[in-house]
Amino acid sequence: MYQAHRFDPETPLEETLRAFDDLVRQGKVLYVGVSEWTADQIEEALKIADGLGLDRIVAHQPQYNMLHRTIEMDIVPLCQSEGIGQLVYQPLAQGVLAGKYPPGWPVPDGSRTTDATGSEFIARLLEELLERVQRLRPLAADAGLSMAQLAIAGVLQRPGITSAIVGASRPEQLTDSVQASGVKLDPDLLAATDAILSDSVQR
Repeated sequence: MYQAHRFDPETPLEETLRAFDDLVRQGKVLYVGVSEWTADQIEEALKIADGLGLDRIVAHQPQYNMLHRTIEMDIVPLCQSEGIGQLVYQPLAQGVLAGKYPPGWPVPDGSRTTDATGSEFIARLLEELLERVQRLRPLAADAGLSMAQLAIAGVLQRPGITSAIVGASRPEQLTDSVQASGVKLDPDLLAATDAILSDSVQR
């Protein structure tokens, strides 16, 4: 899989797609995709590829989790109709949905909140959001899941989502996360998580 990360407004889209097609025809890559493109950009790329007989985009890599669901409105429906999978990143919202940041607790040593990129993200989080996330803990426990497993399984179960890219700073975190694969959440559980986080969701 070879992906164009972010749309390049300075390069003609046809040129990008021809380069993709060349790579596929040369056998250097099997599939091509994009990351963080809008629905309009994806749709235009498909029209150009179909019109010129070029290899089509088959994957899109957006940010997506229980708190950030902006792709559901237009990107997911378009991609579902066109056979494009969603390879989502940040399913744990940088550890927030794993319950890593209890409200009122000091920031854990070595966490992303202590580096230049993570601290800005966490600083924007409201105490109310962290409290809402903690209300997911008993739901996860009742389902026999960790907080991370609940968040990842919840993402994987949404329509149009093909896979989730998880990160880890320790081996045990990865071991925990991968156990979410194949977990089927009860619809009532998904509805309960949505209800708890509804006021904090970006759509």
